[in-house]
Amino acid sequence: MDTLTTHSGHVLHLGVTLTQRLRHTLAGYCQESEVRYAALLEESGTICADAGDAAFKDSGETAALAVGAFAALQAVARRLGDGTFEGFFHEGKTRQFCLTPVTPQFILLSVFEAPVRFAIVKLCAVKAIAHLQEQIETMPIPERSTMPSGVPSAAGDFSFEAATLFRQE
Repeated sequence: MDTLTTHSGHVLHLGVTLTQRLRHTLAGYCQESEVRYAALLEESGTICADAGDAAFKDSGETAALAVGAFAALQAVARRLGDGTFEGFFHEGKTRQFCLTPVTPQFILLSVFEAPVRFAIVKLCAVKAIAHLQEQIETMPIPERSTMPSGVPSAAGDFSFEAATLFRQE
């Protein structure tokens, strides 16, 4: 799970250290908010890190569908004149979920039971998203001259170029 291919075909190797930190943040978020399952999804539909009830985890189909739904709803919001799409919330009879942007490339999926209030989840998500953004944004970037893109660093943490991780718009 710590190596993935982005939408542009670049290999992104998050490494064990960063993946563990992301999982730790997600586990704290689940505990604080009573979210049953949380996952950090890359825009290609790949689960980068997750925590919570393993019953909600699958081999990636849900992540791919969630990312696609998020992109579609974001496009609808833009077409309707709202360029500040803050995410999506689904309220089911027994289960609810929300998709919240973390960075332009990463989305937080939160799954919770109906008695849990969305306002509590959203408040806790703000804190978790700030931690996730900090972890993503402070990742060291290897020098181009010493390491080709897509090759894990000597420390085994990650290897990518900034343009691979953060889309320039």
